[in-house]
Amino acid sequence: MRVLVLEDDEELAEQIAEMLRDENFAVDVSHDGEDGYELGTENDYDAVILDPGLPTMDGFSVLKRWREKGLSMPVIILTGSRKEIGDMKEGVRAGATNYLTKPVDLELLLDWLRGVVNSGGPSVRKPVLEIGAIRIDTQALKVWHDSKPVKLTPTEYRILHYLAVHNERPVSADELVRHNFDGDVVKTANEVPVFISRLRDKLGKTSIETVFGYGYRLAAAASEDT
Repeated sequence: MRVLVLEDDEELAEQIAEMLRDENFAVDVSHDGEDGYELGTENDYDAVILDPGLPTMDGFSVLKRWREKGLSMPVIILTGSRKEIGDMKEGVRAGATNYLTKPVDLELLLDWLRGVVNSGGPSVRKPVLEIGAIRIDTQALKVWHDSKPVKLTPTEYRILHYLAVHNERPVSADELVRHNFDGDVVKTANEVPVFISRLRDKLGKTSIETVFGYGYRLAAAASEDT
């Protein structure tokens, strides 16, 4: 999953980005409001971590403009104090998903992000995803097939996780690239079939369906080939 960290405190932004990359998120970072607005407009992010106090354009203005353009990705606001009730109200009106106060509890932030990217909202968070014979623990970053552990590379895990979250529809190679690789990693849609092939080798040849003209989808009844 791909996340934008929009925070003017460079040290904090790097701490958050490092934590998320360790958890197999693709992460883009910006410290400037106008630059962050453009990134959010031009790229498909699964979530945004947003600081209100940004230079060139404040965070609430960035969020409001995104919502006016119809962008609905979850946005978690990092606020300096629980006493900033007025700011909280402004953020909610602008379309914020949730608030966390500084100093940031990184584990709590990670829980919120896992929730919004796994199931559309933290109130119905699903730390374990199961599709057919495939089981994914999104907190431990572990995968099983037919109850047997499967070792995946970070890239393979990202693609499998995204397919699992969006299993109700086929996912195109372009979408897999947009949501799972940050600006520092060059991946093209032409490489996706290679990773799909590797996943099929590890999870069974029928584990991932090719829906011609649309993309890929996890098979509901994936099982080891005999």
